[in-house]
Amino acid sequence: MNVALIGSVSSSYHCLEALIRGGVEITGVLGLDESCAAAVSDYRPLRSLAVEAGLPFLPFVKVTEPAVEEFLTIHTPDLLWVIGLSQLVPDRIIEIARHGGVGFHPTMLPEGRGRAPVAWTILLGARAAVSLFYLTDAPDAGDIIAQREVPVLPDDYSEDLIQRTNEVLTDVVLELAPLIKAGTVPRTPQDHTQATLYSKRSPHDGLIDWHDPTDSIYRLVRAAGRPYPGAFSFLQGCKTTIWRARPAAPPKSDAMQPPIEAGTILHADAEQGVLVKTADGAIWLTEAVLEGAPGSALHNVAIVGAVFTPTQNREEH
Repeated sequence: MNVALIGSVSSSYHCLEALIRGGVEITGVLGLDESCAAAVSDYRPLRSLAVEAGLPFLPFVKVTEPAVEEFLTIHTPDLLWVIGLSQLVPDRIIEIARHGGVGFHPTMLPEGRGRAPVAWTILLGARAAVSLFYLTDAPDAGDIIAQREVPVLPDDYSEDLIQRTNEVLTDVVLELAPLIKAGTVPRTPQDHTQATLYSKRSPHDGLIDWHDPTDSIYRLVRAAGRPYPGAFSFLQGCKTTIWRARPAAPPKSDAMQPPIEAGTILHADAEQGVLVKTADGAIWLTEAVLEGAPGSALHNVAIVGAVFTPTQNREEH
């Protein structure tokens, strides 16, 4: 079998690189145009990799553009790999490939079908995996081609988990390459009775509730972090984005008397960051940026006793 690949993010790049290294015949590559980079988390251009490998390449903004269908009709693949693309690929495009489409999802399917899988994995303490599967009308529900669990470490941020998943993806594709070339790609039906579904997340879901336990806040900071928009709160009317954090040792019972409001800044210094009260203790904000303030690093402007507040109106931020 030969393949074509459509993609836009780091997993697309790693998959294409592995297919090339594995000697799989690639009829063409379609990459989301560089002009769309700012709108796509974890964007990775495919143009240079495809051109260096001597592969036909087409940039696109919308996968429904007539040029996409024309390109694939000319460079007809046996399998169309749709890797790391948030746009819905119409059936008419997938059906150009003689044996259908292949998708990738970073969970142990059928667990964790749906949106924002990396963030939900960290938030829920769930399993991560490389799952390659045949595309069907239902999201992430097709027969499994290959699957391997990816370790999730206790202090992983999204960027850490993405990087480790891409490394496993590379290994899986390299091992699969001989089967692709031989035309013997496996397929194992998913057990749909075991399926779980992750819902869509938006930037607003990164808003911190300081009345949550320290562990919950720490998970949110790690899940919403780079390459995603980041966890955030508001300090004296300014949006503060928290990129890195570290749970603090629980304070002694008599150290918090009288009761201190959750979200209160307890300490600030250049070495450790900013210490903030939570529902059950405190958390160090080790990398945080206060928008619109002189000296953007939070520890430069934080005032002990000031309180982080949520916004009630989503339009305000």
